[in-house]
Order: sequence, then structure tokens, then C-alpha cells
Amino acid sequence: MKEHTHSGKKFVPGELVPTSGIYRVTHDAHRLMHEATLLKNDRFPVCKQCGHQVRFELLRAVKNLRILSGYHAILEDYSDPETLILI
Repeated sequence: MKEHTHSGKKFVPGELVPTSGIYRVTHDAHRLMHEATLLKNDRFPVCKQCGHQVRFELLRAVKNLRILSGYHAILEDYSDPETLILI
């Protein structure tokens, strides 16, 4: 089985999602980790509570996008890439 090159890498809000799949979402102190389904070439969203402190880590890549239909989880849409401040 081929190991995925993004495994273990932490992504920040505003970066492009490199691979469609299930991501671990780690927030600042306000909530526990959870998982979210994100699609390739979308932007990682900011969190309404902890903003740009949220981090994403790929757990499982998904190749069949039909599986994701109706299950796309968005924390908050990232609307204006010009105002993004990357940490």
C-alpha cells in the first residue's frame, strides 16, 4: 500500500486542500478534536471560535468523490483570500 505524502502534515486555514479526504480538525482550547470531510482544491476553513488557530491533518484520502456527496463538512466558508493572515 502506498503511503500518502501529506500524512502527518498540519494544514492551516486558507491553504488549498491538497487531497480529498477525512481530516482531523484540532482547535484551540474551546473544543475536542473531530473529523471533517474536505475536498481537493477547496480552502481549509477558519473556525468561528478559534479563527486561524485551527489545524487540519489528513487521516484518510478518498478517491471516489461520490462517497463525499452530501457529507462535506464546512466549519466556516473562507470567502476572501486577500484578508487571510497565515501563521
